[in-house]
Amino acid sequence: MKKTLYSLVFAFILGTAPYAIAQKSTTNTAQFVTQVEGIKEYKLNNGLQVLFIPDASQSNVVVNITYHVGSKHEGYGEKGMAHLLEHMLFKSTKNLGDIKKMLSDKGGNANGTTWYDRTNYYEIFPYSEENLRWSIEMEADRMINATILQEDLDKEFSVVRNEFEIGENNPMGVLMERVINAGYVWHNYGNSTIGSREDIERVKAPQLRKFYEKYYQPDNAVLVVAGKFDEKKALEYVNKYFGAIAKPARALDEIQTKEPAQDGEKFVEVKRAGDSQAVGIMYHTAPFADKDYAALSVLEEILTSDPSGYLYKSLVDTHKVSSIWSFSPQLRDAGFMFIGAEVSKEKNIKQIRDEVRTELDKIASNNYTEADVKRAQSSIAKQLENLKNNTIGQAVNLTEIIGSGDYRLNFIYRDNVEKVTLADVKRVAEKYFRENNRTVGIFIPTKDEIRVLPNEVSSKEIKNLVTNYKGREVEKEAKAFEASIANLKANYAEGKLNNGLKYGIINKEIKGEKVIISLNLPISNEKDLAGKQEIGSMAAQLLLAGTKSMTKEQIKDKLDELKSSVYFGFSGQNLTVNINTYKKSLAETMKIVKQMITEPTFPEAELEKLKIENVTYLEGNMNDPQSVAFTEIQRLTNNYPKSSLFYTSTFQEMIDDIKKVKRTDLVNFYQNYFGANNGAASVIGMNEKEKIQQLIDDTFGKWNSKSKYEKAYPTYHATVKNDKIINIADKENAAAVGGLNLKMNQNHSDYPALVIANEILGSGGFLAARIPMRLREKEGISYGAGSYLDVPSDPKNESASWGYYAFLNPTKRDAVENAVKDEIIKAAKSGFTAEELKSNISSWKTSRETALGNDGTLLALSTNYLLNNISFDEFTALEKKIDKLTLSQVNEAMKKYIDLEKIISVYTGTFKK
Repeated sequence: MKKTLYSLVFAFILGTAPYAIAQKSTTNTAQFVTQVEGIKEYKLNNGLQVLFIPDASQSNVVVNITYHVGSKHEGYGEKGMAHLLEHMLFKSTKNLGDIKKMLSDKGGNANGTTWYDRTNYYEIFPYSEENLRWSIEMEADRMINATILQEDLDKEFSVVRNEFEIGENNPMGVLMERVINAGYVWHNYGNSTIGSREDIERVKAPQLRKFYEKYYQPDNAVLVVAGKFDEKKALEYVNKYFGAIAKPARALDEIQTKEPAQDGEKFVEVKRAGDSQAVGIMYHTAPFADKDYAALSVLEEILTSDPSGYLYKSLVDTHKVSSIWSFSPQLRDAGFMFIGAEVSKEKNIKQIRDEVRTELDKIASNNYTEADVKRAQSSIAKQLENLKNNTIGQAVNLTEIIGSGDYRLNFIYRDNVEKVTLADVKRVAEKYFRENNRTVGIFIPTKDEIRVLPNEVSSKEIKNLVTNYKGREVEKEAKAFEASIANLKANYAEGKLNNGLKYGIINKEIKGEKVIISLNLPISNEKDLAGKQEIGSMAAQLLLAGTKSMTKEQIKDKLDELKSSVYFGFSGQNLTVNINTYKKSLAETMKIVKQMITEPTFPEAELEKLKIENVTYLEGNMNDPQSVAFTEIQRLTNNYPKSSLFYTSTFQEMIDDIKKVKRTDLVNFYQNYFGANNGAASVIGMNEKEKIQQLIDDTFGKWNSKSKYEKAYPTYHATVKNDKIINIADKENAAAVGGLNLKMNQNHSDYPALVIANEILGSGGFLAARIPMRLREKEGISYGAGSYLDVPSDPKNESASWGYYAFLNPTKRDAVENAVKDEIIKAAKSGFTAEELKSNISSWKTSRETALGNDGTLLALSTNYLLNNISFDEFTALEKKIDKLTLSQVNEAMKKYIDLEKIISVYTGTFKK
């Protein structure tokens, strides 16, 4: 399924003390409560709940705090206040000062999100005692000491409004919001979390402070610390910083609003600019804590999964819609299931809507089978297992579970999914999937309706449900792995198969004994691949569509059962294969992969579905400002003939090429071009070299490309200043994108200085570089702005580029253009400061250290070494060069390479009304 998402009551303390001190320091010492499957729970006397999830195999630590406050808690005139407050808490505090600057200086990853029931903030850093201490101190400080200044709010509401406008450009997003809004009569789940534009613009700092002081308190929060960290030190810091905050005297009232049973099918029609059509349907369902939620999840998989889903088969296989997906958020109160279907613009949308409704009417009476239930349970189990074994992701994802009532509900949900029976599926299908319980968008009087009233779950019931829950035995912990190049080299082995395929093995354990194999398989040459990009891409995608021995449905079912995932993709000259599995499933998974690459059938029906899906997706991008801007800048900066691998097609050209593809084209491409003999495979999570070599050899050792491989290189094209405005009708948001070409690779002596110049100008830190600071923080005219630098590592490639981007209200086009160009001029004329150089080098290095804690980074380093002979030592060598940089070298690189007279700019949006 494609998941679409749309993104302190506290007596104010006077005096100089950083925090309100509790009666006795011992009363606010974290006390151990329980341990559930590796999650250790503590509680402070002031009400703060603390969860520790240690994982020695990680090199990073995440601190994530969740507040039980979201858009559900907003009253009249407050729509969007929870989300706006989330933005404001990245401004400053009375004790620590500028939060964004500190986050920027430290590097790492940080973010905040708001949803119906909760708001969260998290930071991910390479583990050190100082990073752990600072994160906990900072979260405690901004819990009660945020400044929330009117001058900051005046700038930030424009940024939030711009974020709102970006969402207004998404046809499916707008449809989904309108359908959900129409589906609810009283409950605040019917209101968009991003809020009302009018409320966002009119809210004042005192109003926001009242909201902040009501909900941002320890008894309304859950702190999660996960990854690699010293538990004793973490408790010490929690006690020191959070323990010093007094328990508030007030008690928060539980929201009592209950959505009444819907009493008739509703209809919504949205008419907005766009190219692709869509149908959206919402059914009222159950809270996450209700057992029905698990049964509904199983039914959701049975209905919409590709390729076995009942709705998928009746609507996608028959070409009535190009794709179908569903979304069931984990909510505290009775929630909903949203089903979305994208429809080709050639179709009659009202006829398709009625045909979709006809299929929905069958849900309650479909003859579901035991095999359907088992298949769905396997798919959900795989998703849950993968998340559980990604500790950093698990810690952040717990935000949703905590918001729904309690962190243990996640395990109870898993247990409930495993217990779902065929009778349960039929029961929830009959209970919830009634015509009078759905919104497709008019009131229709009917008689003898059986109205649906979803179950409610009280806080007391949740407490009783989770109090004595112990969960399953804690699995064996993965070994610690230091995130450093030296350690990577010490734990790396390589080899080569007889057919030429190289492989590298990273001896690093992953939680749950997970194994990841990443293959990059270069093929053919520029001449033979001319005009075949869409054919190659579709051939790669359809390797999963069936073999001589297994159908597409059987392949997916088996992979779900094995908790494995396989991906094929093709672009340029590279076929990529990604395999995610577990040690116990590796051998069987590789047998399936071997079938896919040696006996694919490329079913005609699957090709037609894929063509419709891809065309519909491209149609949706044809008038999207951001998509158009980034595509057009590529076309203007890279002047290649259409036959070249490096040519950038227009959306219409891609659509035309896709419609021409025939099954015989795919078969010929597969037979003549695909193969592994020039490629590289990188493995992480398993270090048995002989076994791995045997598996890779058995799978890919005889899969060779017939076409001679010659690596194609792009050529450098000098760019000349040019501004292009593309008007797109009826768009709330606009985009500005600029770029210039550089003749450089990473061996160039100026590369290190240019890296840091770009960091300071537009790419570094947490929104602290000059371009985002000017456009977002100072002037509030762009939600997203920055710059990027793309320099190849291959010593034979000298085609590099630099660019900037900004997303804006169309009325701010001139202001954005002037601000970006002014920052470039000032940087070239006056240079950067010594403080900027120091802080950006520090945050850049920290971000790279953070990246080394990511398995994807380690696999990429291995692949680059195997294919391009780029030594791991180059990673640290670049850091050493950057450590030696002088301010004059960085300023000189800025003046030398970022030249306004060479920048091409594209502006897309509704600039003329």
